Amino acid sequence: MSWEGNNQKTIASPIEYAGLALHSGKEVHIRCLPAEADQGVVFRRTDLVGKPEIKAEPASVVSTKRCTCIGLPETGVEVYTIEHIMSALWSLGIGNIIIEIDNVETPVGDGSALPFVKLLQTAGVKVLNSPRKVWKVKQAIWVKERDMSMVILPFEGFKISYTLDYEHPVIGTQFLEFDQDDNSYFNEIAPARTFGFEREREVLHRRGLALGGSADNAVLIGDQRTINPLRFPDEFVRHKILDVIGDMALNGFIAGHIIAIRSGHYLHVELAKKIKEQIDARGELVYDVY
Repeated sequence: MSWEGNNQKTIASPIEYAGLALHSGKEVHIRCLPAEADQGVVFRRTDLVGKPEIKAEPASVVSTKRCTCIGLPETGVEVYTIEHIMSALWSLGIGNIIIEIDNVETPVGDGSALPFVKLLQTAGVKVLNSPRKVWKVKQAIWVKERDMSMVILPFEGFKISYTLDYEHPVIGTQFLEFDQDDNSYFNEIAPARTFGFEREREVLHRRGLALGGSADNAVLIGDQRTINPLRFPDEFVRHKILDVIGDMALNGFIAGHIIAIRSGHYLHVELAKKIKEQIDARGELVYDVY
């Protein structure tokens, strides 16, 4: 984990990447540029007039249908499926970057965060002359929706305990705990791919979703087995943790223990919004560096 040091980070040099988008199925090109301290993660739509920019933060989220989508409601400008690259940025401690993109959705790569981790590593990391901000949770913050729930508890570090429960023989119930200090994000979380059910493919296509999805960029699940081989026996819960990290990164870097049960992007973002409320209130979270 590249969180060593007390200063903010960006990338050392520009990098480029191109590939298919998961939901639109269109070819998309991104170019990542270094940014100044406190600029945050900014997506710039280079295909639109004026090259509008959207900052990746909880208030910018406009949809959580099958992915996390940020946008500018007043103009309709959007960028969706940002969670995988956000997760990769978090893992390298990069909190400031400009991501130029020439379409509405990020490239899916192989369905995991690993292509983005490798891409960012080729750019190198530049340490900025400004202290890194970490927000420490001082009391429990929680959200709940039907049988899904999330809570973040005070903790010196960053930990996620995730329980996945699907009424499907291939997935069933899976549990995994990720601790930033004890586990390797690069080896244990980053390679875990997004997944979908083969029987839903036609329905999703009619809704304009998963048009770029294939066995090359997702785990496809049949009635009794996966269509393509798994990278881990519990790859599904590992990918869920990857998504939680990416959505929590909307607030930059936080310290706390997240306990999640069956949560998805909607609940992740709801928790991120509540955390941001406490950050703004300066009462429940404390600006600190650890």
